[in-house]
Amino acid sequence: MYKRFFLFGFIAVLSFSSMAQDIITLKNGDDIEVLVETVGEAEIEYKKWDNQTGPVYVIKKTDVFMIKYRNGSKDVFNTPAKPAQAQVEQVRPVSTSSGNLQNEFYRIGEDDKAMLEFFRRNNFTDYYSRFNKECKSKKSANALLGVGLGLTGVGGILMVCGANQTVRAEDVDKAMNYGFLTYAGISLMGTGHLLIIVSIPTYAVAASRKKAIKNDFAKEQFGVTSYTYQPKLNFDTTAYGIGLTLNF
Repeated sequence: MYKRFFLFGFIAVLSFSSMAQDIITLKNGDDIEVLVETVGEAEIEYKKWDNQTGPVYVIKKTDVFMIKYRNGSKDVFNTPAKPAQAQVEQVRPVSTSSGNLQNEFYRIGEDDKAMLEFFRRNNFTDYYSRFNKECKSKKSANALLGVGLGLTGVGGILMVCGANQTVRAEDVDKAMNYGFLTYAGISLMGTGHLLIIVSIPTYAVAASRKKAIKNDFAKEQFGVTSYTYQPKLNFDTTAYGIGLTLNF
């Protein structure tokens, strides 16, 4: 019975998380899961995805970077027209935090949030969408891992306690009661192990795809064959005084 209960709950969670929704990406980088009602001249009307029978919210289009719809299409707002290919390197906007697009790209390293902001600020909408999708997959994998470890730990405690009390039980009724506790612990541990197993390939695939996106961007924009870090030896102040630091 316990195994069926936890299996049903796990399937229900996966089914709910797989439902499609519209995504509104704000200019500050935040994503909102919504059901878009109307896209007007100056405003967008929507309902929150987790409260579709609730009130209609309104947001200014000037605050919105992009809408990605359930069918895979998307609208990008306030994005300048793409120039001819021969003029791209001359007119494409450059990051305000660095005078050189390539230097900033390599400086970001493994900071996913900074990389998303880099793509968004410089109007690389396709790369932004692809990279953001893999970042969400990575977060989902981390969440699955955390829940899996938690269930495994709680299940282990219940199993040990139940088994210990079963051995010490003075009569059959008490032994059966503690036996149910043991079975519950085993079920929790099994569910936890399953979540951990699922999280590992999910995380690995997301990390691999993020690297591939960076490789594609570096090859397209800078003509390099792959995205690699540039080790730098700096003489600078640290928390322990003045010394050399190696960044890679």
